[in-house]
Amino acid sequence: MLFIVEGITDKESLELLLTELIKDNNQIIFELAYGDITSDRGINSSNIKSKITDIIKGGGKRKFRPTDYREIIHLVDMDGAFISEDNIYLDESLDEFSYRNEGIYANNIEKVIERNNRKQQLLNLLCSTNIVYNSVPYRIFYFSSNLEHVLHNKIEIEENLKIEYAEEFQERYIEDLEGFVSFICKSDFTVKKEYKESWDFIKRDNNSIKRYTNFNIILEDYLKL
Repeated sequence: MLFIVEGITDKESLELLLTELIKDNNQIIFELAYGDITSDRGINSSNIKSKITDIIKGGGKRKFRPTDYREIIHLVDMDGAFISEDNIYLDESLDEFSYRNEGIYANNIEKVIERNNRKQQLLNLLCSTNIVYNSVPYRIFYFSSNLEHVLHNKIEIEENLKIEYAEEFQERYIEDLEGFVSFICKSDFTVKKEYKESWDFIKRDNNSIKRYTNFNIILEDYLKL
């Protein structure tokens, strides 16, 4: 099972926990995408699947065949991608987008709209994709507005503190795997819907800026919950 994740904090937070939980005849591999490929200006609907294939191959370093994979699981941050334009606010003091419970703040509203439109297009494609790399099952799951929002109830964390939070999360649950499963599968942020319906839900209203995840589906499937 190969997990495609945006960065090192996803790996630090989840890899060891999932390795312990889903270990029967499964090798867990985390591969970093080094950023959000659904927001990358160089990626579009015509080349994103080839980008995913390249990530799976580890840039040519990994020699597994498609038949060696049980499933590709892609984890993404929603980043408020589907919110109403009415919830995008101008703040000229900002250098980067700022995510808050009521919406997105930026020094250029058009940049947010352009990013959101691009991200929407790619997420719509990927959540309806079930095969990549010729024949490998594929699903994409979200943390909204981002990983830290779901795991720590903090929609924004300074970059230099993200690893610290990730390590603390892993340490908290590595001896309490049952607690981790309960946290992901039975919290207020848990989207208790089937896969397709969970994506329909996060696209509605302003849910993509709010604290939600459908990551519970992975645990429910593989742990037979």
